[in-house]
Amino acid sequence: MSPSGTTSTGTHTQHIAIIGGGFCGILTLVNLLKIAKNPLHITLIHTEELLAKGIAYDTYSDQHVLNVEARNMSAFPDDPNHFVNWYKDSGLHSNGDTEQIPFHYLSRNIYGKYLQSIFKDALIHIPHHINLYFVHSEATDMQLEGDHFRISCRDGSSVLAHKVVLATGNHLPGHSALNGKDFLNSPKYFSNPWKEESVNDLDDSAPVFIIGTGLTMVDVVIGLQEKKFNNKIYALSPKGFNILAHRPHHPQREILDELAPPYEIEKLVQLFRKYVHKAWKHGESGETVVDAVRSKTQEIWQSLDLKDKQRFMSHVRHLWGVARHRLPAHIHNQVQDLITQGKLEILAGRIQDAFEEDGLVTLKIKRRKSQQEETIKVARVINCTGPQTDILKFDSLLFQNIIRKGYIFPDEMKLGVEANPDGRILQKDGKPSSQLFTLGTLLKGKLWESTAVPELRMQTKKLAELLLAI
Repeated sequence: MSPSGTTSTGTHTQHIAIIGGGFCGILTLVNLLKIAKNPLHITLIHTEELLAKGIAYDTYSDQHVLNVEARNMSAFPDDPNHFVNWYKDSGLHSNGDTEQIPFHYLSRNIYGKYLQSIFKDALIHIPHHINLYFVHSEATDMQLEGDHFRISCRDGSSVLAHKVVLATGNHLPGHSALNGKDFLNSPKYFSNPWKEESVNDLDDSAPVFIIGTGLTMVDVVIGLQEKKFNNKIYALSPKGFNILAHRPHHPQREILDELAPPYEIEKLVQLFRKYVHKAWKHGESGETVVDAVRSKTQEIWQSLDLKDKQRFMSHVRHLWGVARHRLPAHIHNQVQDLITQGKLEILAGRIQDAFEEDGLVTLKIKRRKSQQEETIKVARVINCTGPQTDILKFDSLLFQNIIRKGYIFPDEMKLGVEANPDGRILQKDGKPSSQLFTLGTLLKGKLWESTAVPELRMQTKKLAELLLAI
């Protein structure tokens, strides 16, 4: 970085800036370092606090585990045993028997250490023809200047780059259940469920209320148990579905013989029902069908028209989510024990109102089946509805500025940005940009499956190749 506070590398050598230092940002960087054959400048812009881990793998609890077996968590698609081998050599496991490690659901903290080790190793082996710069700050704005983007950062520095990768990862959950409520500004409302403060400083005088019944809810419940919280926990979602456990099974790959374009949501639902019932007859679970089509989901999603995508989001998404995103058996058993004991209650319904009263939070809830309204008083409310996907609602100065300038647009489903599947962000004229790229969660609207390691590791590799080819 120059004394002026501007990172500039001239006009002859390509300069790529990556905004975000979580899984996608770091792996894009690592892949660039591996495959770039010509002189290259790279700048990584990210706050130092979460560098190489991101939100997902910087958890406060060692009981927050991966929801995928270790054997499927390699960061590199061409080296499937990379994570398992690293863990075996890391000295982090106490059990001398390493044969079962591939089948373990390891701590997310361990996976964060894994990503940090990849990052540190890459720094040690930077090729001589590549210059790597770091800006430990938040990107707040971008301005196109000729064939460069000028990226402004909160610390007053700026970066000039030919190409920019938006690898910003997950954003804080939205507030759809509480929109327009003064309660959003209450100290008893916690909008960030991934921070330890959401479960700190609680006594047992009143229950806790969680909005959402998915995997993030489970993390918070585990956190509350670690803090010895001994009152009731309520968790609410529109459907009130309970989470399933991973169970040994063989995916029903026979369904792939009948999966063929053109795809229509009604026919797909009928086909899924057929094979789910077939699974039940053989004493297996319906998740076998979901797992079987995992490799096809991006193709299917891209071929659906807008109406079918909307039908999926309205009628199928919740069921798909339950079947697709499952828990390790031991974590699932913990949750079910709490439900059996009456310490955790899963509710189906919607919040009608929320306000502070007499030192507690009063919630007005309308139950889904009965449509009856009831009142629940709790000590705090924790938002576990999952990351916000509508970029128009991001609490990010960078996104607010680049949306206003027309550099990015929401996709038609408001699940991310309008882009090509390869990560090239679309311009006003509908043409793919040769300067602005993205991957990961911001491609959810285009790919649907764009948040798990098996998909993300391929994206980072292919995006690195694309950045160097254009």
